[in-house]
Amino acid sequence: MTSPRLLTPSLTLLVMTVASCQAPQGPTVASPVQEQMFAHFALARDLRTFAVNGDLERIRVTAAELAESEPTWGLPPGSEIHRTRLHDAARRAAEARDHAQAAGAIAELAAACGTCHLANDGSLGERFQVAAPLLDDPATRHINYLSWVSRLLWDGVVGPSDGMWRTGAAALAGGDGVPTPRGRHVPEAELGRASGLLTELGAQATTALDTEERVAVLARIWTECADCHVNAGVR
Repeated sequence: MTSPRLLTPSLTLLVMTVASCQAPQGPTVASPVQEQMFAHFALARDLRTFAVNGDLERIRVTAAELAESEPTWGLPPGSEIHRTRLHDAARRAAEARDHAQAAGAIAELAAACGTCHLANDGSLGERFQVAAPLLDDPATRHINYLSWVSRLLWDGVVGPSDGMWRTGAAALAGGDGVPTPRGRHVPEAELGRASGLLTELGAQATTALDTEERVAVLARIWTECADCHVNAGVR
């Protein structure tokens, strides 16, 4: 298992290609509806982080808050079905009994967001930005790399964005492997097993074409991360 400092040439090219397709970002003033959306974005992003960390307690609290949030978004008619789907997924996350159930519900929540975004702003995913992970510091290389991958896969479902998903999947499946954590909290054999499984899941992600397949593999990736973190005592 290796600890890359740089992206492989093929992955670097892919990152540059996707990044070049992003629309320029300029200063904007948030409307009341946008402020409501930003609030639920923050809760959803927290759930993504807690899913990777394996923090069931925080998942339950945050998901319960999201399930009861936003009585109105001011979205176009027909959007209620998307909000209901999001709230249902959040409730399942709040009631999750283990990491796998929580990760599955949060991945479904991401898909609910993506369906709503596609219905109301089809170009949202195209505006998401790709940025290379910070790999210079050995102490943070592992968390930075896998956090970057998780964010890309999340954005790929939430956008939805094929480009973001493909970049994240390629990074996880790439020949460089998963950077080794600096601290030896887990036996070497367990690290090798977890790294190998994540690489296999990354390969599966590269062939996942529809939302259902992507939700399933993303949930498995998060579950593996969560289980390893809890076993290592590094939540």
